[in-house]
Amino acid sequence: MAGIQDQLGDLSWLGEAYADQGWVVVGDAPAEPAQSTEAELAWEKAKKMLQESDWSMLSDVPMTAGNKALWIEYRRALREVRLQTGFPSNIQWPAKPE
Repeated sequence: MAGIQDQLGDLSWLGEAYADQGWVVVGDAPAEPAQSTEAELAWEKAKKMLQESDWSMLSDVPMTAGNKALWIEYRRALREVRLQTGFPSNIQWPAKPE
């Protein structure tokens, strides 16, 4: 941007109306994107797994009551991964029902 500022100067080349106007710096350089923490990444994984199992909670899915209970337990365990003692570095991920 500095090279363009040097070439254009004060913008007077655009006419009298622009003679006293120049470049205005509106802010600092864009900030670097924040890096996700290990806990955030683990929770994102759990949320993705929950989303992928949403279908199992639909009322029109043909499933036995026992199998439905397995999916309910699986989803409960996913929601509670943050409560595990080893979270976020040592998570015991629940097994997805078949």
